[in-house]
Amino acid sequence: MKIKLYKSFYLLFALASIAFTACNKDIVTGEDPYAGGKGSLGIGFIKNYPNPSFAKPGELVDFYVKGLKPFIGKIDFFVNNTKVEVVTAQDSLVTIKVPMEISSGDAKIVVDGQVFYGPRLEIDGNASLDANYEMINGFRGSVSDILPNAGGFIVTGFFNNFENQAVETGNNRVYRRGIHFIDASGKTSTSMSFGRGIGSSGGVNSIAKLSSGSFIIGGNFSTFNNKQVYGIAKLYSNGQLDSTVVDVINTTSNPKNSLDTVSSFNAGLFGGSVLRVFSVKDDKVMVVGNFDRYFKIDYDYSSRENRRTIVTDAKHVIRLRADGSLDSTYMIKNAGANGMIMDATMIDQERIVVIGTFSSYNGKPAPGIVCLNADGSVDPSFNLSGTITRLISVTYNAAQKKIALAGIFNGLGGNANIKGVALLNTDGSVDKQFVLGEVGTGIASYAQVLNNGRVVVDGSFTSYNNIGRTNMLILEKDGSLLQKFNAQAPFSGSISKIVETRSSTGEPALLIGGSIFQYGAKTVGNFFRLEVKE
Repeated sequence: MKIKLYKSFYLLFALASIAFTACNKDIVTGEDPYAGGKGSLGIGFIKNYPNPSFAKPGELVDFYVKGLKPFIGKIDFFVNNTKVEVVTAQDSLVTIKVPMEISSGDAKIVVDGQVFYGPRLEIDGNASLDANYEMINGFRGSVSDILPNAGGFIVTGFFNNFENQAVETGNNRVYRRGIHFIDASGKTSTSMSFGRGIGSSGGVNSIAKLSSGSFIIGGNFSTFNNKQVYGIAKLYSNGQLDSTVVDVINTTSNPKNSLDTVSSFNAGLFGGSVLRVFSVKDDKVMVVGNFDRYFKIDYDYSSRENRRTIVTDAKHVIRLRADGSLDSTYMIKNAGANGMIMDATMIDQERIVVIGTFSSYNGKPAPGIVCLNADGSVDPSFNLSGTITRLISVTYNAAQKKIALAGIFNGLGGNANIKGVALLNTDGSVDKQFVLGEVGTGIASYAQVLNNGRVVVDGSFTSYNNIGRTNMLILEKDGSLLQKFNAQAPFSGSISKIVETRSSTGEPALLIGGSIFQYGAKTVGNFFRLEVKE
């Protein structure tokens, strides 16, 4: 067989050669498409590091190069696409002065329109990855929420692994699905155990702690620790599913099938996933999402295999009692929004601010944003004016009593300068002190006010006020940017949650989760701790 294959190969090769030779007689050689192009200038970086590798604004840095002698005085030098001053230039050495406004990034030389790329220069600043944080690989999949608890943090999201610890085959199985508890140093904590967590698909969007010490999780999932749930579940303080044993119809001859262990929180949602859950008084739960119906299981008419559901129309925002039953006193005649819900946050007095792609809520005008009172009624005084194309995220800081909006909009509150990110007071009025700077064609997709009043902004932009800044900013109360908090770049990914904490040295720090792949020169697994020194 091999001989036949070899013969076939050689025959095909010979035929191809003949065909090529025959065709070649008719070939007419045209003009060289590269004729007239610029030849190589012989310029290049000869070392993959500058000296020093870390520098502060105003300091001098040497880069080792070759071939510059014929072009002295004609070179432009950039770091992270920011043009820098060339102090001296020799054939094999260029000394630059770090400008006062710049972020870390790769160097490049531009001569006669040709670009020559060089090594990365790290810019020293007061915001940097916590070097002693012990998380290495992080989460395999996005992080949606972070909840401080018992000296550690409950992390939820659409992940199936943490620190490569998951082992889902064999006798000693370990699960890291959708929810996990880490200690203050970023390592797995055994203080809570979630068993198998959610099923093999979906994720947990949100978590809240009830006054009783239990937890509510909401998202897009159908099981928790192998027990059937419906997008929402209640957990004990140790992380296990709050469950109970109920009588069911036995359709078999096995007496054990007369009983079933089920979630004690008897609630489910149809039509869309849960985006946010919030704890309110009397151990009740606010639930926000894109669902349009609520249901509960009638176990008197259910078996282990088949459930009888009792369905109630309930759209977008509902309140549930501690047992999962629908609180009918909340939002009478709930028609919901005439579009999709994007996000929500709870502010003072158990009011909920909801944003999305809607123009009305419960039949009342709402330009993509609405504030619901504690009884579910629309707050008419919370009336935001301006041109709103799309609101993407909303967050709230209780210490500052500020709501942060991010999205595509301009002219909020009658101020033409308010665009992309806006801070609102709890009455819905716009804080005109904060004005986002110029981000070109970029879009802000997340904003969070910190306890000290600074604002973290995330989005798809490459510059801020014409200085190279990639996707993440730490801004002052008025929207101005301090160099010392914005020296690192790039930031690759999107932020879903920020929690304030302390670094390993006791400095202020931020736990940041989302779909995040890189901060500065380091790869991160959707989660990292950022130290922010004053």
